[in-house]
Amino acid sequence: MRTRKANLGGMGVLLLGLVGSWALVPGCGEGSDPLDPGQAMIRAIHLSPDAPSVDILVNGSIRAFEDVEFGEGTSYASLEAGSYDLDVVPMGGEVASSVLSVDALALAADQKYTAVAFGNLASIQALALMDDSSGLAAGSIRVRAVHTAPGVGEVDIWNIPSAGDPSPLYENVPFGVAGAYLDLPAGAYTLGFDVDNDATPDVIFDLPALPAGTVANVFAVNDSMGTVFLLAQLQDGAVARIDAR
Repeated sequence: MRTRKANLGGMGVLLLGLVGSWALVPGCGEGSDPLDPGQAMIRAIHLSPDAPSVDILVNGSIRAFEDVEFGEGTSYASLEAGSYDLDVVPMGGEVASSVLSVDALALAADQKYTAVAFGNLASIQALALMDDSSGLAAGSIRVRAVHTAPGVGEVDIWNIPSAGDPSPLYENVPFGVAGAYLDLPAGAYTLGFDVDNDATPDVIFDLPALPAGTVANVFAVNDSMGTVFLLAQLQDGAVARIDAR
């Protein structure tokens, strides 16, 4: 398998849609769960539909996450703040079989991250999302949409209420990009995805009611057959699939 390399030395940069690199999406603070002083926390989610189960190696020898299948996420692991080399390898593999190699990824103290491998294996990409649950008002949830469905162009994402007209949540989101966090009243939502820019949702998803305090990444994903669905990743690492109507 071909190794793809990247070198990202700092955290204040936003790099989106780079093949074979991690894109760093800034957050807004450390979140509400306590972290030990000087520690960073990172978790992973596997969204590459034709890739096998993978392990993630840290600095070439530490097997931080093992046997992560397509559509699966992990809980957080703690690391000392600092710079790390990461490799995504087939389950049980070593650095020589890396499908995505990242050099000098800087992890800041008191910060949480979600590492996302996505896209087809031949052009596998990744994002490092900075997670944030700080300042969430009582009775609210916090969500962000992430476009990781290969073969789908820019999308507009609409909120479709039970009564009244749909309203746009995100506009012109390209493949490989995470939208900004949205703080919303707790409850169930219906999302419409407009893939042809005609202001009419083409695919509709019903999100279940999420309890107040939930912070979720909502990924648009393709499976190996090309079917588009959503995966909602919660704070504890649990992942729920949401199919279109």
